[in-house]
Amino acid sequence: FDHITTCDDIITKFERIAPNLAQQYGPIPVVGVGHSCGSLLHVLITTLFPDTPRAGNVLMGYNNMNVKDAVPLFEDVVKNNGAAKVKK
Repeated sequence: FDHITTCDDIITKFERIAPNLAQQYGPIPVVGVGHSCGSLLHVLITTLFPDTPRAGNVLMGYNNMNVKDAVPLFEDVVKNNGAAKVKK
């Protein structure tokens, strides 16, 4: 699975429809929403494609682990950005 090519395809499709959305609804914030692999793709888009700014991401996943155990460095990132509240 080529994650980078998939991200590039997502960006291309979004850029194709974004002008129509802006014309219909005016300027609206772009928020990425993903579950599992979709979350990974949004993180890659946000970090590797800085020319595609977004207001934020909603990243979801299901497992039996606490987020601090399931996602390496999660607490450090949240502390540094101060943007998320995590239910423990």
